[in-house]
Amino acid sequence: MITTRSGRTGTVRPSKTQAAPGRGLLSAAAAVLVGLLGGCSPGADSSGTSATGPDGARIERPERLERSAFARPADQPLPNVIFILVDTLRADRLGSYGHAGKLTPVMDGIAAEGVRFSRAISPAPWTLPSIASIMTGYQATVHKASSFRKIDHMDRGIAATVAMLDDSFVTLPEIMQQAGYETAGFVANKFIKPQYGMAQGFDHYDTEFADNTVRGELLNGRALKWLASRERDKPFFLYLHYMDVHGPYDAAPEFLDRTMAPVEARPVADLTPLDDGTFNRINTYLRRPPRKSSDPTRWERLKRYREYWDARYDAGVAEMDFYLGQLVEGLKQQGAWDDAYVVLTADHGEALGERGLWDHGYSQFQTDLAVPLAIRWPGVVPGGRVAPDTASLLGLAPTIYEQLGLDFDQNVQGESLVGHMAGSADVNDYAIAEAIKVGPTQLAVVRGPWKLIAMQHQQTQQVGYALFNLDEDPGETKNLSGSNPEQRDALKEELVRFVQKSNQLKPGIKSRRAPIDPAEFEKLKAVGYVGGDEEEEDD
Repeated sequence: MITTRSGRTGTVRPSKTQAAPGRGLLSAAAAVLVGLLGGCSPGADSSGTSATGPDGARIERPERLERSAFARPADQPLPNVIFILVDTLRADRLGSYGHAGKLTPVMDGIAAEGVRFSRAISPAPWTLPSIASIMTGYQATVHKASSFRKIDHMDRGIAATVAMLDDSFVTLPEIMQQAGYETAGFVANKFIKPQYGMAQGFDHYDTEFADNTVRGELLNGRALKWLASRERDKPFFLYLHYMDVHGPYDAAPEFLDRTMAPVEARPVADLTPLDDGTFNRINTYLRRPPRKSSDPTRWERLKRYREYWDARYDAGVAEMDFYLGQLVEGLKQQGAWDDAYVVLTADHGEALGERGLWDHGYSQFQTDLAVPLAIRWPGVVPGGRVAPDTASLLGLAPTIYEQLGLDFDQNVQGESLVGHMAGSADVNDYAIAEAIKVGPTQLAVVRGPWKLIAMQHQQTQQVGYALFNLDEDPGETKNLSGSNPEQRDALKEELVRFVQKSNQLKPGIKSRRAPIDPAEFEKLKAVGYVGGDEEEEDD
């Protein structure tokens, strides 16, 4: 079973309120919270423009431009669209987001050529619900592709099930396909497979190599081979989903040696020790020596220090950037890069010991939710712009539709981010996150610099709240829920509106589950998905 992380909230302890009786609400993420939150009274306006980036530097709103300036000119053909998603990539590891380690020159170059979103929030802290939300524009509460569950049907050759994305949802690749695009996906994540409903709208969808340890160069090779062999009478939509940053943090020695050198140069007394409890909470598949290392003694010498784990993660970031450089060069050689519309983002981040948490999907802290986001489109999107407002990845698909002039269902929950790009003052500075893997039910809402996490413990039926000012406290160490009740209640109202609206959307959608055969289940166990009793869906 997945190790339940319930109650593991680290050094920030949410204030508690007794829950109202009764469940019967949406899916796992919204259960009971409606009954509790529905009685709260309106609070102060929680809107506000973020004034600082993750490195604390002030971000000025860019010169305001008309939204139409970011749209495809009427006489311009549809561009090729390249959607690059790096699994498990934290925003704070990119130089363009303030990191000083020079890990990401390629990613920083892409961001510099377009618009970088300074506070982009994933709709969920793990892959399955996050990608389903990005592709549909709906929250996990609505699409219900949000859980992975161990079951006891070994007599039928089934070890676990995955909640599927219902085929009634119209996905980003389906809209692109309808607009005349040839669509292809190359995906290294084991959850984003056709049998789980994730290949909707793709003419070509390759996941046969999917594995946590697959190198980006393999994915690049397959994508570039497809690109070279396709007919060129249509524009293409290319989705690339990389796993190089994801655990088990096993980058090649040339990258690991580079990130480990500053750690080894420091006296051990200057490093941050991990106590037994913190070390033992590291997921088993992560808590082992890297298979590729020029110095096998590092593990025993440094494994009990926080900086060692940072360096292992950072090595994967640097290696991923190297492979993206190879991708860009290959696309240039085929004449497919210079004028392409490019999205660069991640599905979620990664906890690296902050508040005693590791891995991802077990909390709604920024370590899991804050991701990079850049949109580059030469000749249309001016380079060097930074959008300071909170941006939800739920709005990515509507953004592409608006910029390309494509028809789509205007009732999706995601809202276009073109206003963010244009520097508009009236954008929706707002994001919701939900759908943790296991543990206490959690929702998070970010509006401007303010963030509220609501957490309900299943056994006690109590809901706790943690309120943070992300501009003043980006590490989320100071719970302001008690000292700032007006902001807390205002954000609670946002959660009420979210749950009420979600309850009205797609009421006929029921959670359908796809079986995982025992052999595949064993592979998932080996990379950290060791089963689990997810919160029940509303089915």
